[in-house]
Parts: sequence; structure tokens; C-alpha cells
Amino acid sequence: MVKRLTMILAGLFLSIGMALAQSQVSGTVVDENGDPVVGAAVRVAGTKTGTVTDVDGKFSISAPSDSRLEISYIGMQQKTVKAGRNIRISLLPDNHQLDEVMVVAYGTQKKSSFTGAASTFKSDNLEKLQVSNVSKALEGTVAGVTIASESGTPGSSAKILVRGIGSISSSQSPLIVVDGVPYEGSLNSLSSQDIETMTVLKDAAANSMYGARGANGVIIITTKGSKAGKAKVTFDARLGINARGVGNYDIISDPGEYYEMMFEAYRNSLISERGYAGANDYAAKHLISDNLKYNIYKGIADDQIINPLTGKLNPNATQRKWTDDWTKDPFRNGVRQEYNVNVTGGTEKTQAYLSAGYLNDEGYMPGSGFERASTRVKVDQQINDHIKVGGNLAYAKTNMRQFADQEGSNYSNIFQFSQGIAPIYPIYLYDKDGGLMYDEDGNRRYDFGTEYVRPYASEANPLAVAEANINKNVRDNLSSRGYFEAKFLNDFTFTLNVAYDVFNENQVNFATPIGGDAKGVGGRGYRYATRRGAFNANQILDWRHLFDKHEVHLMGVHENKKDKYNYFYGHMTQFADFTNPEFANAAQYQELNSYMNEYALEGYLLKGEYSYVDRYYLTASIRRDGSSRFGKDVRWGTFWALGGAWRISEEPWFAGLKKQVSNLKLKASYGTQGNDKILDENENDITHAYHDQYSVDRVNGYPAFSKTLRGNKSLTWEKQAMFNAGFELGLYSRVNVNFDFFVKNNNDMLFRSPLAASEGTPSFVWRNEVNMRNVGFEVDANADIIKNSTVVWNVNLNFTHYKNKLTKLPDSKAGEEFKDGFERGYYWWKKGSSIYNWSGYEYLGVDPKTGKPQYNKYTPDGKGGKTVSVVNNSSEATVVNLNKSAIPDLTGGLGTTVQAYGFDLSVQTAFQLGGWVRDNFYSMLMNTGIDGTNFHKDMFNRWTPTHTDTNIPALNYGVQNARIDGISDFFLIKGSYLSLRNVTLGYTIPKDITGRWGISQLRVYFAGDNMGFISKRKGFDPRQSFSGDNGYHYSPISTYSFGLNLTF
Repeated sequence: MVKRLTMILAGLFLSIGMALAQSQVSGTVVDENGDPVVGAAVRVAGTKTGTVTDVDGKFSISAPSDSRLEISYIGMQQKTVKAGRNIRISLLPDNHQLDEVMVVAYGTQKKSSFTGAASTFKSDNLEKLQVSNVSKALEGTVAGVTIASESGTPGSSAKILVRGIGSISSSQSPLIVVDGVPYEGSLNSLSSQDIETMTVLKDAAANSMYGARGANGVIIITTKGSKAGKAKVTFDARLGINARGVGNYDIISDPGEYYEMMFEAYRNSLISERGYAGANDYAAKHLISDNLKYNIYKGIADDQIINPLTGKLNPNATQRKWTDDWTKDPFRNGVRQEYNVNVTGGTEKTQAYLSAGYLNDEGYMPGSGFERASTRVKVDQQINDHIKVGGNLAYAKTNMRQFADQEGSNYSNIFQFSQGIAPIYPIYLYDKDGGLMYDEDGNRRYDFGTEYVRPYASEANPLAVAEANINKNVRDNLSSRGYFEAKFLNDFTFTLNVAYDVFNENQVNFATPIGGDAKGVGGRGYRYATRRGAFNANQILDWRHLFDKHEVHLMGVHENKKDKYNYFYGHMTQFADFTNPEFANAAQYQELNSYMNEYALEGYLLKGEYSYVDRYYLTASIRRDGSSRFGKDVRWGTFWALGGAWRISEEPWFAGLKKQVSNLKLKASYGTQGNDKILDENENDITHAYHDQYSVDRVNGYPAFSKTLRGNKSLTWEKQAMFNAGFELGLYSRVNVNFDFFVKNNNDMLFRSPLAASEGTPSFVWRNEVNMRNVGFEVDANADIIKNSTVVWNVNLNFTHYKNKLTKLPDSKAGEEFKDGFERGYYWWKKGSSIYNWSGYEYLGVDPKTGKPQYNKYTPDGKGGKTVSVVNNSSEATVVNLNKSAIPDLTGGLGTTVQAYGFDLSVQTAFQLGGWVRDNFYSMLMNTGIDGTNFHKDMFNRWTPTHTDTNIPALNYGVQNARIDGISDFFLIKGSYLSLRNVTLGYTIPKDITGRWGISQLRVYFAGDNMGFISKRKGFDPRQSFSGDNGYHYSPISTYSFGLNLTF
């Protein structure tokens, strides 16, 4: 009994001792910036006792006084500390845990081990932009990528260059890959809300794995998928307006000023015949009757508009017969509405994603707009521990209504017409007293310039034509993807990817005979129908193994692709019903055509990767491709690449600097790629360039053959070799800088080599004759200026610089006589110069005595030199190398995002510095007096007998050589610009409020695209082309929307 009592007392005292040894440990967990870490795990080492930090980063836990605490948090390095009271624990970022996984060719890869050059554009940035074609989302957002938008029509595509010019005659466009398979459809069929990432592969180490198709870069689009968990529904709706984003040139808008200018031009043309006084009198009396035809002023006779003594407008000309304004009235605000919903969810074995979207994007011009209805379903199924399968099916129906800004005569182009026509001409038809005239249905009649024989574009009224004509392009886009994945023998994975895409396109262009160039033929209708089927399959065998500190990864790929393209075209006139574009309603057949093309490609790829202690990396790949575009003896090409990287910041000896320099990696690569996409002058594929091709015509009732293409059996790949070297730098885990230097050599580029006239037609043959080089660098940087639990402020900057030069000229132009180069179109080709180096006349200003333009003329002196003289007529001047390239000095973008207290603000800009652009619009407006054509206000600075200190010629009606020639260097202007690309302001309602409604997240926002634009000249937009050509196209759209984002 005593023994048992003794044991009980001993156990009691021991328990009391242990309890006394326990103490309450408390503290605060913060990050490297001193901000609290919420939800960090705090555990007593060696036990199961633990807790988590609260919203202030604080914790309290019972632990023995001599114990140690283990603190961990996702994305941060675990830390072990001695227990104590009110301790403060600072956690550092774990760069290994934060290592980003990026999409690369035929798979994914850790960004830290990637030896190439790539940039990723993520969904959170993409979804801010209001684009109906995701190609335009890349403007100013990705280093090394340049965008040109020839048309601002909703749904239209942008042209994309990756690291400079890739070809002179073949395609310059990058390869588009969607969910692992090359995509042949239009990017306007893809909803930006369905896209998870857009990854741009830029160097040979990344692109050569696509062999024949990777020379111009690769853009890999990965659509959104699902994850295991409860079903989540996300709904996004936005409603806004579209307006014209770039305004008019600074043209004359006052009718009186225009009459005065035209009077002066007409008078100057008559002085030599009638003398100064006689010319004044005659020009004033006949300005309207002989030339302009229209008198806009009430109560003023045609011969009394201008005072011949002063050359000024009659002071009594104050009331107008009409107030129509061609520069404003044709344009309106279009409505833009977009709705998207997606559902995600699943179990550990089955995950699904379902989305549906609708977009109606009205243009600001009648007859223009874009509509899309789309849906996508993705399913992934884990059959067992070794086998996984999945499918991805997407359908989109698009209807693009494109205003005819480039079809028919220029007078159907309202962007030229509205600024080119003088401000004295109305849109609608008026009688001589200014009364509106109506048709039998009570509608306002349009003025086609036929009642009073308008000298400018008689029989044309582009607004009437836009409202009456039909221009639409309807596409059905069906994309299917499927995969089978099997893991075996621990380290092996076999993947089969199969894709089949079908694109059906029906285009209708119908011009009614109410006016314009279809009036004389009773209406004109065109129908185009195309069908493209694209099959692609690849089989991937992957092996990856870790030998202690060595990791080896090998991959073999076989890929085959086959496209089939069917084309039908019809043209008819003489339509019975002017509202019905169907051919059954037409009487006169004009043209009918159809054809079928096929393209096939097969490739074999072997890739190897090696890493040592996750610090040193080597990559090598080799691919062999065969293309049906070339003859059987030359259709196979071999492409390879080598790359390496060194993560200096992971070296043990670097540990002391790790807090300051959180990441430092050096990388370099070299490789070759190919380009097999040959284009004709209309940018259509030439699928069999190795044999002769013919067209069939009807001559005297019998078929007749005309050769349209001379085949060249030795024609082969355009080849590219690229070197890349760069570094990745992280400072204090806040600042990240990526720098890449590149040299891109394009060899054996296709050239239309001219033939002697005796060879017949066609007068050229395709040959691999030209070499070119692009050398440049790109920088991509971002910095977290402020980053704590309440405020996050980030700034991003990217920019690219490159220079282009020809390194080998065509054989026909390589002789001594071409040592100074030669003219090719509007450019001057010379070894060592850019392919977009302008040619033209050297403009010297005006003769101060006569006001006539002056140019340089170069004449051979017979001694190997040239003499220079000055001429007034451009037809006598010499076309020379102007030594001004269209390639800009710098392109890029600057942006910032701020998140604070539920609000979020993002601003993104795009910019370009330098590069010379030929301003054709300005050239048209700087005329010296053409009937009915308007003037730029710069013509106010023209030469007159009392104003001789100017470089603008005198007005001289109807004299073509009195104006500055359009291809002179006078019309070359710097292509610098700054665009306010996007501004988004949002507010997320606190969860403690939305949770009451069963909503996990509710965000309202405003988004504005293209909200501001600055260039060297009002109305001038240099973003239309890479070659520096500037024309009369649909101006970019500014969009202002309010939106709502819900997640259940």
C-alpha cells in the first residue's frame, strides 16, 4: 500500500514538473519587407503541436522553454528558431518554390532551367484589353515583338514580327500553336477570356524544335483548364462604346478659306496668259462655273464669292445652304458588348472546363463590325496511376462586316474621301436654295456629285455606299484536340496528340448600283467560299531521370501535318433587286473560278537536356523536316540548336549576396531554323513552287493556257541561324530584369529573279538568292515598388532595338554596276543597308524667285563620278538612296498596376521611337490646287511673292509638277508615337459582404482602350505597316466600357 502511494505521489510531482516546464511562446512572423505573414504554420519541432499566424502575423503556442519552433509558409523558406517570448521571425522568399513553369515546344519546363528566350503574356493582363482579335493584344506588351495594324476594323488581324524582319518574299508571320498543335485559323475566333497564357518563343533554342515553321518565332497559346475541387462559375460582362481612336489631319474646314486658296491657285495658273489683273478678274468670275461647281453660300452669286481685288471671301457670305461635314457626320459611336461564362471543377481523377461567350463589336463606321459566338469544353481523365486522356473541343462562329476601305476605287474609301474632299461639298443632295431633296419614299437623297457635276469623285458617295452595300465574312471554326498519355518504367512517358481543325469561310461583297463604280454595271457581286481542313498529329516519347545531382531529360518526337484548302470565287453584275446579293438575282456572268491546294509536312525531332545541381544547364535539339512545297530532291531540311545556362545565384559562394541579388542567370544559344511558306504578290500561299503552273482562259471559243508561275526544282528552304546571349537578374526579390542580345542571319531568301524578255511570261522565276541580318537587343523589366498586405504597386517596362541589313544581293544585281545599290519599288537595296531603306527624290525646297519646287539631278560625268544640278520638275530629277530606314530605333511599352484596399488600377502604354514613314495621306493634302481636293493647313505657309522664306511651293491650279513629288524625302516623317493602350480601374467588393449573397468574388470595373495617341503629325498613324508605308485605312478604335465579374 505504501509502495503504491509512493508511486502515485511521484507521478503527480513529475506531472507538475513537466507542466511547470511548459511555457507560452508568442511572436510575430513577417516577410522580408516587415509585413505580417498571414496563415504561416508554426510547429514545435519533433511534435504534432502547432498553430497558424493570425491576420497580424501573430501566434501563441505552448511549448517547453528549451524547444525549437519550425515556421513555414508557401513560397517562403522554412525557418527554425529557438522558442521564446515576443520573438520576431522574418521569412525570405524561396526561389525554388516560386520557380515558374512555362509552356515550351511539346511540353512545359521550369523557367529557371530554360536556356532560350521567351516571354509570357498571362490571362490577367490579356483580359484587361478589349480586343476582338488577340493578335492586337501584343502591342507594347512583349519585348522583341512588333505589331502593325493595317486596319482598325473590329475583328481584323494585326501583323506580328518577332525579332525583326524574317523574309523578303515569304511569310514573316510567327507560327501559332494552340494547346500544343499548330493552328491555321484566324485568331479572331479565339476569345481572350478562354486564354490562360500566350508564350512567345524568340530564339533558336526554343524555336528550332518546330523546324521548318519556327524561323519567324512561335506563339504558343494555352487555353484555360480545370482543377480538382468544387464547381466554380465565373461570369464576366462588359458594355461600352467604340469611337474613332485617331482623328483627322489638320485640314481646312472653313469653306471660305478653301475658296480663297483655290482662287489663288486658279489665278496663278492664268497669269502667264492673261496678266495679273486679268487673271484676278477671270479667276474670281469663273471659279465656281469652270472648276468647283458648288456654291455653299446663300444669297451670293457664283461669280461674287471672291473679291478679285483682295482675293478674299465676300464679306456678305455668312449663311450656308448646308452644314454637312464629311469629317464628322459619317462617323458614329458603335456599341460594344461582351459576355463570357465558364464553369470549372472536378475530382482528383476527372476535371472539366466549359465556357461560352458572345461578342458584338460594332465599328464606328456604318457597315463595319464583328460578331462572335463561341464555346469550348475541355475534359481531363486520369484512368489510373499510369494513363491519362483528355479532349478539347472548341467552336466559334464569326461574322466580320468590313467597310470597303481598300476595295474598288479610292473614292469608296471614306477615310481618304472624307479628308480629301473640299469642305464646300455636301453629303446629301440640296436644291439651289439649300433645301434638302428626298426620294419617293421620303428618304434624304445622297449627293453623288452628278446633279452639279462635282469635280471631286463624281458619282461617288462612300457613306451612301457603306450603308447600302454588303461586305461580310462569315466563318465557322471548329477545333478539336485529343491526347493520350501513358507513364511506364518509372521514367518514361509516351504522349499522343491528335488535332483536326475545320474552317469554313463565306464572304459576300455586294456593291449596289446607286452610285460609285458599280452604277454603270447594274450592281456588282462577289462571292468567295473557302474550306480548310488541317490535320496534325505528334507522338512524343519522353524520358527523365535524376542521377544524384545530375538530371537528364531526353525526348523524341514524330510529327505529321496535312492541310487541304478548297477555294471558290464568283463575280456577277446586272442585279435585278438591288437589295439581294444572291447570284440567282444577277443576269450577267463575269468570272468563275475554283481550285484546291494540299500541303503536307513530316518531321522528326530529338531533344536532350542536362542539368547539374540545378545550376548548370545544357540543351540540344535536332529536327529533320520534309515539306511538300519543294521538289523531292530538296524538300528535306535539317535544323538544330544548342543552349546553355548558368544560375550563378545558386552557387554556394554566392549565398552572402542572395538577399541583395535574388536571381542571376547567364544564358546563350545558337541554332538554325527554316521557312517554307512562299507567298505570291497577294500574300497567298504558293504550295508547289517547284513546277510550272498555268491558268486557263477562253480564246475564240477554245481553252487557252497561260503560264502563271515558272517552276524551280532547286528552290528550297529559307534558312535562319540565330545567336542569343543574355542574363536574368533579380534584385531583393522585387526587381526583375531580362536582357537578350541576338544576331539573326536569314540566308537563301526567296527573290523574284527577273528574266530576259525573250524568255516570255512570266518574266521572273523564284530563286534562293538573298541574305539578310538582324542584330539587336531586348529588355524586359518589372519592379514591385510597394508590396505589403494592403498595397501592391508594380511597374513594368519592355523595349527592343534592332538593325537590319542586306548581306548578299541577288545574283542579277551583284555586278560592279550595282555597287551603289539599286532601286526596288520604293526602297533602295544596297549591301549593308536595310531592305526598308527609302529611295526617292532629294527635295531642296522652293526657288525663292518663282516658288517652284527644286530637286537634285545627278548626271554621270564620264569619269566615274557625277555632276549635280538643280531641276524644278521631278520627272527630270534622279531617284537616289535617301539613307533613311523605315525600321524604328526603339519599340516597347511601359505600364503600371496598383492594388490597394480592394481597388485595382492598371495603365499600359506602347511607344515607338524613330524610323522613317512615307506619309501618303499628307502628300495628297499638300497639293497645289486640284479641283475639289482639300488642303492641309500647312499650305497656309506656301510661297507667295511676299512670303518667300518657306519650303512649300506656290499654288498653281492643275499643274502636276508644281507640287512636291510624293516620293521625295519631304514626305518622310519620323514614325515615333506614344499610345495610351489601356486603362483599367476596378473595385472588388469585400468577401464579408458578397459571402452573404453566395458570391465568392464580385468585381466592378471600367476599361478604356486606345484612350490617347500622340505622333509627329496630327492624324498621322505610323502603326499601319512594318515597311513604313502609310495609307488610307480604317483608323484604330477607342473603346470605353464598364464591366462586372462574378465568381460563384
